[in-house]
Amino acid sequence: MSSVEFTELGRTGLKVSVIGLGTWQWGSREWGWLRSYGKEDVAGALDEAERLGINLIDTAEIYGSGESERLIGELLKGRREKFFIASKFFPYHMTYDGIIKACYKSLERLRTSEIDLYQVHWPNPIVPMKTMMKAMEHLYSQGKIRAIGVSNFSQSQLASARTHLSKVDVASNQVKYNILERDPEGGLLSYLRREGMSLIAYSPLAQGLLTGKYSVTSRPSGGIRRTNILFSRRNLRSAEGLLETLKEIGARHDRTTSQVALNWLVTKPSVIAIPGAKGPRHVRENAGGAGWVLTEDELKEIERAYRAFLEGSERGYGRALLRMVHP
Repeated sequence: MSSVEFTELGRTGLKVSVIGLGTWQWGSREWGWLRSYGKEDVAGALDEAERLGINLIDTAEIYGSGESERLIGELLKGRREKFFIASKFFPYHMTYDGIIKACYKSLERLRTSEIDLYQVHWPNPIVPMKTMMKAMEHLYSQGKIRAIGVSNFSQSQLASARTHLSKVDVASNQVKYNILERDPEGGLLSYLRREGMSLIAYSPLAQGLLTGKYSVTSRPSGGIRRTNILFSRRNLRSAEGLLETLKEIGARHDRTTSQVALNWLVTKPSVIAIPGAKGPRHVRENAGGAGWVLTEDELKEIERAYRAFLEGSERGYGRALLRMVHP
């Protein structure tokens, strides 16, 4: 398999793989850590990422209560320069000094002198935007971070954040984006493109639904997915046609359902995907989402199947999205 392509992160001049390695699951017991997978598995995932040319690793201080960062720091020993680390601080740090300290703790866990992309995990109306942005700009000026990012910010929140930066602009906004969940298409994605920022898509496979693994007769039994309305019986039934379409398209390219779903994302300008991986097999599967292109006719097939999904989806989920594609 060929290496994954690279793209520029925003206008920073920093190059990242269009498909990264999401590590929310690393060290997180709610995902089954030390029950269905462990350190040996994630070490293999990192080795496979290096082999395939995937350099972007996304983590956060809150993932596994810091265990994700600790694992990355340990496993990157001797090869830190081959990877681009993106981490996030959670906005329960209420002060300027608190944010600075959070970064230093992440640096310690990651065993590195700088974080390549440091992101605000969520906006917090209690913490002034100016406080968060000035703290991050200070970290940038001190060489502790190489780029500033945000996560889960609306267009207006992002525009506000940028007004408090004078030395560097925001490089990216990390948001949920996949074939089924398209809120960024309501204006955010076009804004990011226009302003020269990247969209980092988390949950690009809709927590596994777009892999074809789940169905009405094979629903997730617990964990994070249990509370996701996407996995209701009605929505799983409504997704059957779309999943079949992705499977058929994949067969034409000798690709899997999930690889078609990832390709749909990463061939869009300014979009980077960070699917999760618990082991090397997942990394190989994810990497196959790059290096090829869907045809215009295939994109139209996907759109028709997506609209059919929205028409049949559970009330309260698909209606707003349907209005976006049928204004």
